[in-house]
Amino acid sequence: MSKANGAAMPAVQTGGQQDQAIADPPAPAPGQFGKAPAAQAAQAQQPAPLTGIDYVISKVKRGDFLCAGAVTINVSDAADNPREFVIKSKSFEFRMVPVVTASGAVRLENEAKGVIWLQVANRAMLMNQKKGQRMAAECLAKT
Repeated sequence: MSKANGAAMPAVQTGGQQDQAIADPPAPAPGQFGKAPAAQAAQAQQPAPLTGIDYVISKVKRGDFLCAGAVTINVSDAADNPREFVIKSKSFEFRMVPVVTASGAVRLENEAKGVIWLQVANRAMLMNQKKGQRMAAECLAKT
């Protein structure tokens, strides 16, 4: 028997277990306490994070890069295709497409010519894989 307000109340038995009422509602989920419904709706409407090629495209640094040997390289969006880039200097121009890498580095390549552009943090380089040589190294974005 249990007592409520000083009066004895019988406990209800169901299938060998005692039923008990839950006095308090469950606690709110972490991060949800005190948020207004408008804030919750805005949080729910945020776009999904970019993945794959779209992520690579978003991370490509555009503009001029100053490389070792006083080589200047320009990286820009291709005028006719927003998913391609043009990398050019005084002596060359390559049309490049983004490639997903396991390391997270930005990689653009022109498979037909064997040329790749790699960007890692604040550095970049242009390589010719067919010839096994660097075309431009230690490239830093101009500020």
